[in-house]
Amino acid sequence: PASLSSREVGRRFQIVSTSLATAASRNKSEKKRRDQFNVLIKELCTMLQGQGHPRKMDKSTILQRTIDFLQKQKDITAQNDTCDVRQDWKPSFLSNEEFTQLMLEALDGFLVALTTDGNIIYVSDSVSSLIGHLPSDMVDQNILNFLPEREHGEVYKLLSSHMLMTDPIAADFLDSDAHIEFCCHLARGNIDPKEPPVYEYVKFVGDFKFHNNVPTPSCNGLDLPLPRSLQSSLEEQVCLIATVRLVTPQFLKDLCNVDDPCDEFTSRHSLEWKFLFLDHRASPIIGYLPFEVLGTSGYDYYHVDDLDLIAQCHKQCKYLNRASSVSQADVRTVQTRKPLLVSSAQH
Repeated sequence: PASLSSREVGRRFQIVSTSLATAASRNKSEKKRRDQFNVLIKELCTMLQGQGHPRKMDKSTILQRTIDFLQKQKDITAQNDTCDVRQDWKPSFLSNEEFTQLMLEALDGFLVALTTDGNIIYVSDSVSSLIGHLPSDMVDQNILNFLPEREHGEVYKLLSSHMLMTDPIAADFLDSDAHIEFCCHLARGNIDPKEPPVYEYVKFVGDFKFHNNVPTPSCNGLDLPLPRSLQSSLEEQVCLIATVRLVTPQFLKDLCNVDDPCDEFTSRHSLEWKFLFLDHRASPIIGYLPFEVLGTSGYDYYHVDDLDLIAQCHKQCKYLNRASSVSQADVRTVQTRKPLLVSSAQH
């Protein structure tokens, strides 16, 4: 209005300018806060993807998964603090791979990874000694090919129940219903394909998890017609990661085979010549059980007169790319000494 003095106009202009500057500063701070929040949410999402969660999640899902993870860690920490006995399950002289292999052998089991339509994408090496199949012969096959026909429907139903778990809502269900256990029969490997299959009763114990870059086979791997999973074209798939154990332990089976006495056994050693593995056939020969010698030096069991021969054999395996040698040595047993033919090779 014309009645306002120039001083009043200046004062009001200053107030408006200050308000605008304050609002601009507030908007800038708010934008910076939102950007920082989005960066942190993105980092949390990346970390959750590494734990088997789906790639696409909204902010509320990411925060809820993070809270769940922290709560689990808190519960685990509290449980460890109240536990009187603390054990280091992996001996220091074993690598992770060696320890995993020993555990699988002790459990009479092997690892397997399956898609939800039954295709085998990974099998551990221990499958060969348990059911007579090479891993390369099983990968890209369908698990149903190794089952009797009467069990196809039930096993396929268990696997396909998680076939379409790809969105965050379904992933929440997957978290609560991911564990699975079931028993079935697996065909043993036959040298002669014309012979009728012999089946081994096994137990699957595992969990369904999200995985990226799952290899897509050219077919469904089945001898019988079966439509491919709808997930084959997606970036992520739900896979079953399971251990497969023999219901009847291999050790008990071998004890029953007394008609063919065996006078040899196999052991594996580290480069320091410590026992990593001793098969059960050694017990009747040298009188030691496998768990009694694991982690101990093989030199503790040889006669003093034979240590030079064993040391030469050890040196060849340790310093050559691939060496093998055979020598005669006395091995100390529980009660006496037995002359054994010691053959060694580096692998």
